Amino acid sequence: MLTDVVYDLDRQYRWFDKISQSQNDMYWVIEYSSKPIGIISLTEIDCVNRHASWGLYLGEKLEMPVGGLIPFYFYNYIFLVSDLGLHKLHGKVVQGNNSILKNHKICGYREVGVYREHLLRNGEYLDVYIVELFREKWLERSHKYSKYVAEFER
Repeated sequence: MLTDVVYDLDRQYRWFDKISQSQNDMYWVIEYSSKPIGIISLTEIDCVNRHASWGLYLGEKLEMPVGGLIPFYFYNYIFLVSDLGLHKLHGKVVQGNNSILKNHKICGYREVGVYREHLLRNGEYLDVYIVELFREKWLERSHKYSKYVAEFER
């Protein structure tokens, strides 16, 4: 996600009301040990061209680093279980988030381009990397991650 989270409960309720009404977006709460730790989303779902953008936000610091595993569960659901029929996922990664870029490459993403000096954070302009993952690329790798299965309620 490219936005900073503002810790204002009223604002977060308004955001939740807004996304709850969307016909082109889907959001899931991520739970770990029965505790909500973040959200994962599909946005800009294009059923005609069969692609969507996705995002992940973890709000809790955990004793175990589970954040890098969450995409495996998500890709298995999106490409192997869901009835969405997506051909491709695309996303954006903010400069400095090297662990996510590395994880994306492991999963089969390709870097499509870079928005140079796209975000202003703390007085500094940051690049944003544009990436995409095709269903076939994930299927080539999915056997390595077949144990990562989770429930996704819609």
